[in-house]
Formats: sequence, C-alpha cells, structure tokens
Amino acid sequence: MSAVRSYVETFSAYWHPVAFSRELTERPLAARLLETDLVLWRTGTGVAVTHRRCAHRGADLSAGEVTPDGLRCGFHGWAYGADGRCVHVPSQPGVPIPARARVSSFRATERYGLIWVCLAPEPAAPLPEWPELEDGSVATVALPHLDWEVSAGRMVEVVLDVAHLSWVHRGTFGNPEQQEVPPYEVERRPDGVRARIVYPALSPAVDGVPARVDRTTLTYDVTYPFAARLAFKPTLFYVHTVYAIASPLSEESMRCFYFCSYHPRLQNHFPAMFVKSELAILEQDRRVLEGVRPRAHPVDFAGEVHTPADRLPVEYRRGIIALRMGAPVDAPAPD
Repeated sequence: MSAVRSYVETFSAYWHPVAFSRELTERPLAARLLETDLVLWRTGTGVAVTHRRCAHRGADLSAGEVTPDGLRCGFHGWAYGADGRCVHVPSQPGVPIPARARVSSFRATERYGLIWVCLAPEPAAPLPEWPELEDGSVATVALPHLDWEVSAGRMVEVVLDVAHLSWVHRGTFGNPEQQEVPPYEVERRPDGVRARIVYPALSPAVDGVPARVDRTTLTYDVTYPFAARLAFKPTLFYVHTVYAIASPLSEESMRCFYFCSYHPRLQNHFPAMFVKSELAILEQDRRVLEGVRPRAHPVDFAGEVHTPADRLPVEYRRGIIALRMGAPVDAPAPD
C-alpha cells in the first residue's frame, strides 16, 4: 500500500476559493489557504496573490496599498510585483535590489463570482464545470462565509449524508417520519461522485399553514476535492441548486463558500428566503459536525461502523483517500 501524503502536499495542487470576487476592491485583501497566509490584490490584468508577509521585516502586506508599481508595504514602502519580486525600495534608490527581496507568488483565477488560488506550480485538475452559472439561465445568491472548526472533507460529507436529514434537520426541512433510507446507487468518476435520491422533504408549519410533505429529488454532484453541487427539485416547484465549496484553512478547519442558483422568476422573494432558511439548516449541521472527532478527515474507515445508507459519503471518502495516496479515484471499490 502506498504511503499517505500529507494534507498540505496533497491539496496544494488543487484550486480552492479564498474570497468572493466582490470582496476584493481597490484595497489588498488577506486570505488563508492550507496553513499559508496570503494577500490578494487587483492588477490591470487580473488578480495577484502572494505570501502575506513582507520579505523586509515581516510586515502585513494586506495593510499596504495597491500602486502602479504593485503592492506597496505600509512599513517601509517596499513594492512587490504580481510575480512576488520586489520592484522598489524607497530607502535605497538607484541601488540594485537583492534577488532575495521577493515573496512567494501563486496562481489565481476568477470564476463563478469567486477568486480561486492554487498553491502548486501546476494545478492537478481544472475548476468544477458549472455552466449554468455562466450562461444566464439562472440567478444566484450567496451566504456569508461559513468558518467551521472541522476539515473541508468532513463538511462535504455532511452535505452528502442522506441519513442525517430526518434527524439533524428537524424543524427546517427534515422529515422525522422518514427515517429509512432506501437503496441508492453512486456513480464513481475520475473527478468525483454523483447520486440521485428522492427524499420526502417537510416544509414546517408557518403562520397557521400546516406542514407539507413534498417528494424532492436530490441530485448530488461532487468535484474532488471539496466542491459539492446539490440540486433540489420539488414535485411542484422550480429546481434550485446549492454549491458548497469547502476551502481548507488547515487540516482541521475550513471556510465554506456557499451559494445557490435559482430560476430568475423567483428573484423578488427567493434570495431573502433562501439565506434565512439555509443559514438555519447549516447551523444545525455546524453544531453536530464541530462535535465530531477527529476534526481531520479520516484516511481510513477504522473506528467507524457504516451502513448502506452511508454509501455516498463513504464513496466520496474513498476518493479523497485515493488522492492522499496518489491512486486512481475511480478504481473498483475494495470488498
């Protein structure tokens, strides 16, 4: 059996979101990814991302300012280009700048209203393909950041966990009368997993209107390592889709970027309703998930007992374990 690679080594080679595009304005922005402190700023051609600490005296570059020369440190005015190289030292004009006067720079791109960063020289995989977010067919609304003290993989597992819906989500959309999970299939692909399940979701009683059961088709679609798309299709209503991308701050903590696409006809009232209900649902998840141990995403199944109802999160974890071991993620499942 191959050795398990470290968490940072494995996932540095993938794209992860570090901010919503709207957060990065004319000022630099601090971010964190896989135990690395970053600073982001806008250039004439896109987004630059470097290490956050000035090579001179360790000052916080996110407290500096963006200039035509690049990002200028607020401590002594050293300026850095998008490649991380120092291009100006005000205290020593006309003197060659030392080659060591630079900070690490990283790849960055913008898509789906997010700024994505890859810490490796070359990404191991492309961004998730969600064409509906770019073809004008849907509207979107985003939640505030979700900063949880749990690993990114644990967060994705709870999104995929069908068996917890009727227990954890009582009072939101969980149906306590539907505790059994019927058999379902999981499609394993080189870049993720997919499944479709019908769940009798319960809309709670509100303002005298009794609770109503609606057989909702849930379509789960995961792109490794930490991007999950979950489409909800009620029987008599438009489909809406949530996107949860868990960005690993460290092996035991993550920041989730969570948003929803929906039919443009719902724009007048759906955004506020979605934000309120989804924050309540996710708070139910957070309270349970932050109590799970270990916080880190396990690299095996020892110490846990699973049932067929757990098949989707189990297959997802098998894929993540394969990434940690440098093995094909869509190989036949072990007995």
